[in-house]
Amino acid sequence: MSGCLTEETVLTFVEGRLRPGQRELIESHLSGCEACGELLAVVTGAWHAEGRLSDAEPSPPRPFIEGEQVGPYTVVGHAASGAMGDVYRAHDGRLGRDVALKALPARFVQDAERLARFRQEARAAGALSHPHLLTVFDVGTHEGVPYLITEWLEGVTLRERLLLGPLPMEQVLRLGIQFSHGLAAAHARGVIHRDLKPANLFLCANGNGRILDFGLARLTEHLSDGVVTQSGAVVGTAGYMAPEQVRGQPVDSRADVFALGAVLYEAVSGRAPFGGDSPVERMSAALRDDPPPLPGELGTVLARCLAKSPGDRFQSAQDLAFALEGIANRTNVRRPSFPRPALFAIAAVLLLGGVGLLFAFPQEAAAPSREATRPTYRPVTFRQGHVLTARFSADGHTLFYGAAWEGGRAELYSARTERPLAQPLGQPADVLAASPRGELAVLLEPRFFDPEHGSGTLGLMPLAGGAPRAVLDGVMEADWGRSGGPLAVVRRVGESYRLEQPPGTVRFESQGWISHARVSPDGARIAFLFHAHPKDDRGDVWVLEKSGPPRVLSADWSSIRGLAWAPDGNEVWFTASRVDSDYALHAVDLEGKTRLVDRIAGRMMLHDIAVNGSVLMDHPVARFGLVFGRDGEERNLTWADSTLMMDLSRDGRTLLFTEGGQTEGPTYGAYLRTTDGAPPIRLGDGLPMALSPDGKQVLTARYGDRTEFFLLSTGAGEPRPVSLAPVTMLLSARWFPDGKRLHLRASEGGRPARHWVFEPGAGAPRPITPEGTGFSAAISPDGSSLAAVDTTGSLQLISTTGADLRQVPGRFPGLQVVGWNADGHTLYLRSVSLPVQISRVDVRTGAITPHLTVPARGNMPGLVSVMTLALSADGSAYAYSYSAALSRLYLREDPSLARAGTP
Repeated sequence: MSGCLTEETVLTFVEGRLRPGQRELIESHLSGCEACGELLAVVTGAWHAEGRLSDAEPSPPRPFIEGEQVGPYTVVGHAASGAMGDVYRAHDGRLGRDVALKALPARFVQDAERLARFRQEARAAGALSHPHLLTVFDVGTHEGVPYLITEWLEGVTLRERLLLGPLPMEQVLRLGIQFSHGLAAAHARGVIHRDLKPANLFLCANGNGRILDFGLARLTEHLSDGVVTQSGAVVGTAGYMAPEQVRGQPVDSRADVFALGAVLYEAVSGRAPFGGDSPVERMSAALRDDPPPLPGELGTVLARCLAKSPGDRFQSAQDLAFALEGIANRTNVRRPSFPRPALFAIAAVLLLGGVGLLFAFPQEAAAPSREATRPTYRPVTFRQGHVLTARFSADGHTLFYGAAWEGGRAELYSARTERPLAQPLGQPADVLAASPRGELAVLLEPRFFDPEHGSGTLGLMPLAGGAPRAVLDGVMEADWGRSGGPLAVVRRVGESYRLEQPPGTVRFESQGWISHARVSPDGARIAFLFHAHPKDDRGDVWVLEKSGPPRVLSADWSSIRGLAWAPDGNEVWFTASRVDSDYALHAVDLEGKTRLVDRIAGRMMLHDIAVNGSVLMDHPVARFGLVFGRDGEERNLTWADSTLMMDLSRDGRTLLFTEGGQTEGPTYGAYLRTTDGAPPIRLGDGLPMALSPDGKQVLTARYGDRTEFFLLSTGAGEPRPVSLAPVTMLLSARWFPDGKRLHLRASEGGRPARHWVFEPGAGAPRPITPEGTGFSAAISPDGSSLAAVDTTGSLQLISTTGADLRQVPGRFPGLQVVGWNADGHTLYLRSVSLPVQISRVDVRTGAITPHLTVPARGNMPGLVSVMTLALSADGSAYAYSYSAALSRLYLREDPSLARAGTP
């Protein structure tokens, strides 16, 4: 036999269709020819993957038919077929929503390997929760056929979209980042996809991407329910499998990095990196050939993804995301001065969680171009609790920070950088700034109703010792800058935020939230973060010169916290993320050029930069949680890492909450959950605002280039859009007891907030109070009155017709109305400080009596605040969301930055 074997000959050999003597001849050739031996392995693997090595002819599949009842689901119609199953559109009559039903074809039911792989899909996918992964709802068996229930998505697969041609560079980067984060979440749970390809990547109608079909995934941990694949079998799709996967060798997460690189290569170029007319040719190309290089930084990143050796690729999907984000940041075009409408973001100033103490560094694709020694991170706090704010002294050798340790109150501490043993300063305060004249600006007895809006009385105290003197009320932040010039403060006055310098001279005012205001080293500028919505941490970096309006330096961050000037005053550093709340450290110069400085394994929060270039960072572990209580017993009903309660039914049995953070991202998800602890039901995308009295409707906000509002059905029915014009900013909403109208706390066109009444389908919202009266309020059981505590501490009863206003006897400063009792004669008010005291107030006499305290068991270490809180109509049940953070401060020391920043 001369020459190498053809593919057809190898296929004949694999199938056993040989004439006498032919097998011996081919086996003799294979034993001496390495190339044909490899071809045999590829062909064998490909036929295993396609299920074509069965000894018996399979029986025809038994498809589900329209109208068939599969468990609690009604089949609507067939949607698609794949190697691992048939997909049907089905309807869940219990929840009134469409779902995707994926059934293993009947011809595979008797195949032990395919059954094991299908069960593995259910196990793997059901363990995952991420906004860029398909959500799995249920799993079951119908007439011996296993099925899987997932969310129904509207849109197209990437394969269908690529039929129209390649994608724009910006879209490829955005989707690449999303898919990388989705894979990273799966890999963190030990799940490898192993079959990434355009057909398994979905482009939703809202522009986001989802990874589908974990049917070929396997857990890296030991499996107890059987072998997933036969040893040596190739599982995947030709043209997207990594070389080690083609050879049937063990694979890890780097095989998914290879596959995603191949997909992105095809998406941006319009052609697959490894072509061929047959699966064997495509797999052979992946083993031997390098695809034509693509230009630019993206081409370099994709070439690294497609390296033949796993060790030469990005070592994790998270590393790939970092590199793609670096390209996106450098190619981002700045928006005009005012940002798009903001999201009601859930991530908070102290809630930047993460675990571990290992810090990673930027990949080459995203690193600064200067030659530098890697920075080091040295811990400077060691107790359990959370840090509010931290600052360097003017010379950079002393730290000052406010912290609440072991569940106690916030107090002020100092420490030397060379030996960071904390010294309490004996003040219940948070630090704001340190001046070169030896003074500290502090926030006396800081109050946190929600973590991003702490405020209190500004105090000034000498570093040499002595009690602080009170200067100004209602202050959120203050800073002198290194020059020691006029003090700049951020204050909240009514519904507006003011940046003042000196105090009393307004430099900038807005209903948008102003945070992290810092004066430049030379005192000529003030940099700050601007968030268009007062309860939203999506935002931009702005700078205010000595004259003129502020201008945007770096825009469109989905979550942004922490800001400080570089030592030379030529850059503003900040911590932020484009896609979630896992912040990285970025810098922007005065011309608006943004760069990635550093990234950690987890999340980071910038506090300050010293004159010598040392950076004070927080690496906290944090979450938002949800607690339900009744009769003194509390149950934690937190679902993911950012569970925020939005409403509680009057009978105390149903909770409406939202998820953000890593689970849903900045688009949020609306959920219902019964207070008995049953698993929650995901209603859809968006931020849920209010649950109707009959439990059938939810007012939901969806954010994008513009804010849209919907009435989302909790049962059958599609979301119904509603217009709230002329309202432009909605702060809160509640249904009236009649279930026909909504009470809105909102504003229009940047004007002060007030109260409105809105009846869907009956015209525009109608204001019932003057502007500037948008205090948090509750609706009486008969719907005739609103109750609210104003800025003077008066408890007002406001007619919902707008015709009457009266006051409850007494004063209630620092309290907030959270509900009415069913009798209509009693109000529930809450305090802001921890632990939260809930009191009953008689609306006729003003008599106030204690009702309950939350948390019922006292403050947990790291508890920042009790945020949203609601009670049942009889006051016996309650629910609240809390924010908690366990901080650890680090000194980031970078010799190159110290050299560059030293005067």
